[in-house]
Amino acid sequence: MDQLIPSLSVLVEGFRGCFRQEVFVTFQQILVGWIIAPGPRTISEVWQATGRAGQQHWDTAYALFSSASWDWDDLGKILVLIIVVKLIPTGIIWLVVDDTLCHKRGAKVAFGGFFLDAVTSTKKKKNFRFGVNWVVLGLAVHLPFRKDRCFCLPVVWRAYHKKGKPGHKTRTELASDLARLVAGWLPDRECWLVGDNAYLNKTVLANRPKNLHVIGPLRWNAALYNLPEAPTGRGRPCKKGKRLPTPRQMIEDTTGYPGTEATVQFGQTSRKLRTQVLSNVLWYAGAKTEEVTVVLVRDVAGKWRDEVLLATRPDVTAEFVITGYCRRWSIEVVFFESKQLLGLHDPHVWTEKSVERAHPMAWFVQTLTILWYAVAGQECPEVHRDRPWYKHKETPTFSDMLGVLRLAHWDMLFSRELGGDKDPTEFLNSLKSWLAAVR
Repeated sequence: MDQLIPSLSVLVEGFRGCFRQEVFVTFQQILVGWIIAPGPRTISEVWQATGRAGQQHWDTAYALFSSASWDWDDLGKILVLIIVVKLIPTGIIWLVVDDTLCHKRGAKVAFGGFFLDAVTSTKKKKNFRFGVNWVVLGLAVHLPFRKDRCFCLPVVWRAYHKKGKPGHKTRTELASDLARLVAGWLPDRECWLVGDNAYLNKTVLANRPKNLHVIGPLRWNAALYNLPEAPTGRGRPCKKGKRLPTPRQMIEDTTGYPGTEATVQFGQTSRKLRTQVLSNVLWYAGAKTEEVTVVLVRDVAGKWRDEVLLATRPDVTAEFVITGYCRRWSIEVVFFESKQLLGLHDPHVWTEKSVERAHPMAWFVQTLTILWYAVAGQECPEVHRDRPWYKHKETPTFSDMLGVLRLAHWDMLFSRELGGDKDPTEFLNSLKSWLAAVR
C-alpha cells in the first residue's frame, strides 16, 4: 500500500513544500509503510509494507534517509503550526522536554556511545547500554475525548554528540535550542517549558525569548535569596538580598513559612496537598536576577513524595505550577510507545544523515497519528479485539488511535483491490503470505 487515506493526506499535503516532488512521493510511501507495518520498522520491512518492493528498487527507501534533500526542522515547524491551529487555537502552549536512549549496535554507528539506560537502571544499580541519545521536545495537549490526561506530540529533536566529537553540545544546550526554536515559531503565544531537574539550570533559563517560561523541580539544598534592597549610598548595587533557608528547611518550618491546604485536580483524580508559595524570590545560581516563584508541595496523605518546584514568573499560583509540572510525564509515555509500537530502535542505519532521519520517523508518525485522530479519526471504525479482561480501560489510548488509522488504510486497500469485477485470488494469496511471514 503506497497511498494515504484522504483524511490523512490532507494533513500530509502541508509538508509538500519541504521536499522535491519525487522525494515527497517516497516520503508518503514510507509514511504509509511505517503506519501499517506489522513487525519491526527496519527500512526494508517498511518498504515491503508499501507494496513497492517488487516494482521499485529498495535503494529508493534508503536514499530518502541517507541522501535526499530535506530537514526535520522544516517539517517540525509546519507540524507545530498545524497542531496549534487544529488543537490549541487559544491559551498557553505547553512544551515538554526530555532525553531517551535509542538502542543501537555497531562501532561505526553515528552518534553512538554508552549511555545510562534509565529504563533498566535502579537507584542501587546503574546500567549502561550502547545507543544514540536523543533530546526530544513535544507539545503537551489536552484532547476533548480524553480529559483525564494530556498527550505529548513530539515535534523537534536532536541527537546528542558525545564530548570531544564535532558538533558537541550538552543535553541542556540542545533542549535550550529546541525550546527557543519552537517559541520563535510562535512569537505571539505564551509558551511554558516543562522538564525534570536536569533541564532546570542556567543554560535553559538564560536569555530566553519573552514568550518562553519554565517550570521544573529544584534541588532541596538550592540557594534562594530575597530581592535586593534599594541602594542607599555609593558603590555597586547588590544583585541579591538576604539568603533564605533551603527548601528542605522551609517545608519543615510551618511557622515561619505557613502553608495552605487545597485539593488539586489531576484529570479525574484529586489529591489534598499542602503548599507553601514563595513569590518574588531569586535563584541566583540558575536564574540570576530574574524573579521566580518557588512552590513547596507536600501530600497530606503522605503517599506522594515532597516536591519543590520553580516557575520563572512571580505571579503564578501553586495549582498552576503543580498541574503544569505534571504534564512532564506525558513525554515518558511517548518514549515507551514509540519504542514498543512504532519501532524507534529498529532501523538498521549507521551514517549521520540516516541516523538523524530514520529513527525520528517513529516520533513523526506518532504525532501525526494523534493529530489525525483528533481531527478526523473519531468518525472512523474502531478495531475490535476480544479482550474481556480489560473492563475498565480508559479509551482511546495511542494504540487505539494507531489501530483506527491502520484499519482505515486497510479498508481503502480492500476497497481498491476487491472492488468491481476483479479476481481477488492473487491479492488474497499475497496478503496471506505477507501476514504469515516470520519477521
